[in-house]
Amino acid sequence: MTSRTDRAATRAPGFTLLEVVLSLVIFSLLTLMVYSAFFIGHRAVLKGERAAEQNQRMRVAEDIIGREVRSTVPYFARHDDDIAPYFLGRSDGLSFVSAAPQARGGTGLAVVTYRVADGQLILEERVGFTPQDLYRPPASAHVERAVLLSGFDTIRFEYLAHDETDSGWQQAWDAREEDGWPAAVRVTVDGLAFFDHPWVREIPLMAVAYGWGEDIQEPEDEEDAGDAETGADSEVDDE
Repeated sequence: MTSRTDRAATRAPGFTLLEVVLSLVIFSLLTLMVYSAFFIGHRAVLKGERAAEQNQRMRVAEDIIGREVRSTVPYFARHDDDIAPYFLGRSDGLSFVSAAPQARGGTGLAVVTYRVADGQLILEERVGFTPQDLYRPPASAHVERAVLLSGFDTIRFEYLAHDETDSGWQQAWDAREEDGWPAAVRVTVDGLAFFDHPWVREIPLMAVAYGWGEDIQEPEDEEDAGDAETGADSEVDDE
C-alpha cells in the first residue's frame, strides 16, 4: 500500500495546468512588450532615414538649381531672321543657357531645361547647340536627362522683372517679348514629406542681378551675330 508521503513525493516535480497557463500568459505579455518596443524603434529609425534622404535630395536639388540659374548666360538666338535673347519660363518649368551645367564637369555652355512630368522634376541638358536651333531644337538633338526631384504635390516657377522689382513675380517669361532676362527666379515646392511648410528659394541671375547693373545689348551687326553663332559651335568642336 502506497503511503501519503510517497504520493506527495510523486506529485512534487510537476506543474498544475493553472501554473502553465499563467506562465504562458506572462511570457506572451513580455514578448509583446519587447516586440512593440523593437517595432516602434525600427519605425523611428526608418522615418529618420527617410527624412535624412529627403533633406539630402533637397540640398542636392537646391545646389543644382541655384548654381545653374545663377550662372545664366545672356545668350542671343537667331529667331525668325532676327536676333533675340534666349530665356523661356513657365510656371511648370524653364529653359535657358547656363555656364554651370552638370554635363562636362560643370564647365562650358549648355541649354538647361527644367520641366515637370509625372510628378517629377526633370533636368535636361543639351550641350551641342547653335543660336539657330535654340528656340527650335532639332528632333535628333542629344539631350541628357535626370530626375532631380520627386515626392512633391506641386512645384511653381516665377520670374522677377529687372526694372520692376516692386511689381511682384510673373507666372511666365519669354525673353523675346520681355526683350531680356528676368532678374531672379523663384521656386516654390509644396507637399514635400517631412516639410511642414512650402520650400521656397529666390535665385538671382548674376548677369542681371536684382535691378542693378548695366543692360545687356544685343549684337548690332552681322559680324557680331556671326561671332555669337560660332560660340556654341566652337565649344562642340573642342569636345
